[in-house]
Amino acid sequence: MQIFWHGFSCVRIEANQGDQAATLVTDPYGSDLGLRFPRTLAPDVVALSHQDQKKFSLDGFTNKPFYLSDPGEYEVKGIFAYGISLKDEGTSPHTLMYRFEIEGMSIGFLGGLHRTLTDEEAGKLENIDVLFLPVGGSGAFTVKQAIETINEIEPRVVIPLGYHVEGIKEKLGTADAFCKQLGVCKRQDVNKLKLAKKDLPAEDLFVYVLERA
Repeated sequence: MQIFWHGFSCVRIEANQGDQAATLVTDPYGSDLGLRFPRTLAPDVVALSHQDQKKFSLDGFTNKPFYLSDPGEYEVKGIFAYGISLKDEGTSPHTLMYRFEIEGMSIGFLGGLHRTLTDEEAGKLENIDVLFLPVGGSGAFTVKQAIETINEIEPRVVIPLGYHVEGIKEKLGTADAFCKQLGVCKRQDVNKLKLAKKDLPAEDLFVYVLERA
């Protein structure tokens, strides 16, 4: 699979399941946030980290994708998605996290996370290979909480989201600050990530910091 980051919690995953190709996009955003969202994307499936679709910009695609914004199990062109509600007392609709099964790898997506996970929630991300999560400290989710979440889930690869790049109006922390607090780990900065199951690290945690596509 190939992984691209478009800013904030928006990632694009291009996958091949045998002779079947599919593209997944998460959390599309509007230009009011300071970044220009690409207007040439035609994903097969779009996963939203909140049940309220009005929080996202859904008119920037050249096709009509299948949207995920509710808890449940889904399969679209070989991509298996499990939407899991992160219920907060007194709030509805809810934030969602996702577990994706793509090309034999398990991927956790916590793009809208604003608190640490409960033991039950973390258990649903057991044996995750790749974890996407915000690290810029936006909202109530801090770098410390991001690191606690990584230590609890123990993924093999971490891809940070929601950190500062030029043009963002919101005040966010940097990827460098996150990696410094995370401590000893292998880090690689890439403009896009090509990843296969055979490439996953056997022991050490690996952090890929993506440039915005």
